[in-house]
Amino acid sequence: MPPPVSVVLRGAVLAVLALLLALALPAAAQTGDARRTELNAGIAAARAEAERLHGDFKGLLRVRERAEALITEAKAVRRDTEAARTRLQAQAAEIARAAVPEAVGAEKRQVEAELAQIEARLRQDAQSLRAAEELLNTVTETRRSLFARRLLAPSQSPLTPAFWSELLDRAVPQIGERMAELGAHGAANDWHEDLIAVAIVLILGGLVYWASRAVGHRLTRRWRRFVGRIGIGPRRAAAVHSLIHLGIMVAPVPLTLAGLILLDDELDLSPGSLDSVLVRLLAAIAGVILGTGILRALVAPRDPSVRLLAVGDVAARTIHRTGTVMLLIYAASLVFAEFAAMARLRVAISEATTILAVLACCALLAVALARLAHAEPPGEDEAAAMPAASPVGFLGALAPLAWVVTAAAFACTLLGLTALGSFLIGRLLVTGVLVALGWVVLIGIDALSVGTEDVARSPRLLRLCRTFSLRPRTLALTSIVVSGLLHAFVVGAMAFVVVGPWSLAHGELNPFQDAFLGTTVSDLRGWIGAAGLALFAFGAGLLATRLATGWLDRRFLPHTRLDAGARYSVITVVGYGGLALTLVVALGQLGVNPQSLTVIAGALSVGIGFGLQSIVSNFVSGLIVLAERPIRVGDLVTVKGEEGRVRKISVRSTLIATGDRTDLVVPNTDLITSIVRNKTLTDDTQRLRVPLILDKETDIEVLHEILLKVAERHPNVAASPAPSALLMRIGEHGLEYEVRCFLVDLAASDATRSELNTIWLTMFRRAGIKLGGPPPA
Repeated sequence: MPPPVSVVLRGAVLAVLALLLALALPAAAQTGDARRTELNAGIAAARAEAERLHGDFKGLLRVRERAEALITEAKAVRRDTEAARTRLQAQAAEIARAAVPEAVGAEKRQVEAELAQIEARLRQDAQSLRAAEELLNTVTETRRSLFARRLLAPSQSPLTPAFWSELLDRAVPQIGERMAELGAHGAANDWHEDLIAVAIVLILGGLVYWASRAVGHRLTRRWRRFVGRIGIGPRRAAAVHSLIHLGIMVAPVPLTLAGLILLDDELDLSPGSLDSVLVRLLAAIAGVILGTGILRALVAPRDPSVRLLAVGDVAARTIHRTGTVMLLIYAASLVFAEFAAMARLRVAISEATTILAVLACCALLAVALARLAHAEPPGEDEAAAMPAASPVGFLGALAPLAWVVTAAAFACTLLGLTALGSFLIGRLLVTGVLVALGWVVLIGIDALSVGTEDVARSPRLLRLCRTFSLRPRTLALTSIVVSGLLHAFVVGAMAFVVVGPWSLAHGELNPFQDAFLGTTVSDLRGWIGAAGLALFAFGAGLLATRLATGWLDRRFLPHTRLDAGARYSVITVVGYGGLALTLVVALGQLGVNPQSLTVIAGALSVGIGFGLQSIVSNFVSGLIVLAERPIRVGDLVTVKGEEGRVRKISVRSTLIATGDRTDLVVPNTDLITSIVRNKTLTDDTQRLRVPLILDKETDIEVLHEILLKVAERHPNVAASPAPSALLMRIGEHGLEYEVRCFLVDLAASDATRSELNTIWLTMFRRAGIKLGGPPPA
């Protein structure tokens, strides 16, 4: 029986598709083979260059960039091959579903053969990718070991006679010869043109420096007049003054020099070249200007009114002068080291220069730290003169670290580890300048953010709100959120950059590519172990959680419409959520899959059913209390006959402070399952009832006048609703009255009752009103 027409047509379509695929695949395969050949050739060339440049730090950086590009290309080739395999597999599946196998048998065999070729190409692509990744790892490890060797390279100690013998007997007499050779070499190579170019650059930099300072001084004077006219707060005025100082008076010169260096493509930056020395000189000038400007913006030694750090005048001058001199000494040592390499002076000369620079910096820093430690804190007059200054805070805790680094650099230099000593001093200077910059920026962000009160007091901000149809509270909350995001960004950037740049003198590592010396998470795991990495992740998560909850508590939530109880609930939930996320991340570093935690929870359910039932019940009840908020922090509640104010709500228990200064720890289950009397849940005011029994012959009009006037004049009695005196019962032993009034402060209810009774009793005796009650037995 002949096959149906539809089956025949389907087989024909499959045959045509197979033919088209057969025509297209060879061209694609040829293109892919060419890419693979070029990729393998690039990997081989990069590997050979890495072997040739095993001692060149910059050259290895170029090889690493090539290796990263090769990895990207290898992944792209593999993706294309996998896509081709997917298409062939789909074609094979269509052929397998054909009703007439004999009609497409040849196509099926062809597709299977091409699949086999694709699998072979995939194996080749995997090998190429592994080779490129191994090349990258090799280059990174080589650069890291090269950095370590340079950093820990031993040299002669200045305490040994051999060092001085080498310096005085061989190195110093050689200086004249080398300088003469350098002059002759410079005349032969027309170095005067380069020197003229540098002189022009320096003159241009000086003009930019003069112009920027003139513009900056004019802007700061105008800003001061504007502040005095508008009435801006001193903290905000000082922050803007510092930003003007950094952005207008300091930054233009370093940016100009950096731009001129980057625009010159003909620079020869190889070690020991004249261009390298000149670039190092310009970079040193830019660094000194930038560093001293940042210190001046922070401590303002000549103008306490714009000082951002709460230190006295003596401490401010000490910080600024010491930092400036240390930057000058260290920058000069770097420039001279590059010049010594160009002049091919003996190593003893450059080492002696570095030793003198490190020892001088250590001495200056030690003297400055000692003076700061013995400096008197700012007095009342000094504090009044710097209204914008912020407390020293954590900066004061850096003093022990500075002492440790100073002692370590001094000891390393004397023991012959000159490179390590210079590295420590350089890192200390870079870190100090960057921390000062971050502190200035953070203060500026805080000062420029606005709150609800600032918006209400500022006509311009109110006009802005009306223009964009914004509520003042919305503008304030937006400003606070943006300020928080900028805080996080600046702190993260400062931390990363502090770790990243590892000093120009010791390897010139790129801060955005060589953070932690190229160390990855897997490297850290190998060094400190999974447990150490988990502890580090847990500590970092706890710190981030504390910072987040602190920001919510101090900055964001007070400007919302939430009451104190709601804010506490939000902070508690965020804190426990951050703790849970931190635990998951820390357990993940230990190799625990988060999905397996459900299995662990199931295994613990048996133990929960036996021994942990009450704890889990309190935990769930605590979550319900935080979510539904039947009680809040600050509420006046009565639980099982005990009355007090709620001080803290945790997930297991609630802390209640009673009137006799005792604390009650109430399990959260009792708050859910028992009757709780909350006197301030919906209304903060509370009615006070004072019963009285008076003689039957009492004049009611006089009595009412005394009761109500005394109650109305008491400071803790609310004016609305007005107090009232009610005759509740004419009893056998007298008139039973009840005075009802609402209190302003519930915590003083007992004291208010006592004061009212005392005054009433005094007034009753004066008016001749007698108290009632049963006769004495």
